[in-house]
Amino acid sequence: MSMRLRTAALALILLAGLPDVVAACPVCFDPREENRLAFIATTAFLSLLPLGMVAGAGLWLRRRVRTLDARELDRLDAESEGPDGSAS
Repeated sequence: MSMRLRTAALALILLAGLPDVVAACPVCFDPREENRLAFIATTAFLSLLPLGMVAGAGLWLRRRVRTLDARELDRLDAESEGPDGSAS
């Protein structure tokens, strides 16, 4: 039996025999409902926060571009009018 196969077999036996040791997070398996709900709420918040920040930055950028475009159009309209306010 190769060393790699023995290591894989030992890891499989340990994973099957000791599920509490290999639990990813002790909070996930906490029997108290309030701790579990706090964990879920924190997870949701930390998952949605970056998405909200990206969306907010996108909306700000969109508004900024529209404002600059409107200013540019106003400037071009003012330049196309003659000094007396009539179109040239």
